[in-house]
Amino acid sequence: MSKITVLSTPSKPPSSLDESGIKLWYSVLKQYAIRDIGGLATLELACIARDRATAYAAVIKRDGPMIRGKPHALLRHEREERALESRLLTKLGLNIEALHPGVGRPAGRTIGVSLEHFSDDDDPHAA
Repeated sequence: MSKITVLSTPSKPPSSLDESGIKLWYSVLKQYAIRDIGGLATLELACIARDRATAYAAVIKRDGPMIRGKPHALLRHEREERALESRLLTKLGLNIEALHPGVGRPAGRTIGVSLEHFSDDDDPHAA
């Protein structure tokens, strides 16, 4: 029987990542417990997509969004990389609330309306 160890700190980012990807890597691993090789590989791909989109955005910013009256060729690629990043993060299940030390919803103001906001005077059908 093998032991499973849970890492207390996020694992080191892969060497394939640049600055934007590394920031995403640490940000995700601080909030979510991803320890399986498939999940880490998917996260790496999302981070690579972030790096590419950031690089494309820098070129677009330098050149401008229009070149000779036409949209910059990298606009489409930037959009595709951002969409890929979003799909990969969703595939990891990161579109749900992050892990919290306590049980239940976070403390603070609630959303919505409680029954205390209504009175019998508001109900036209009340007897």
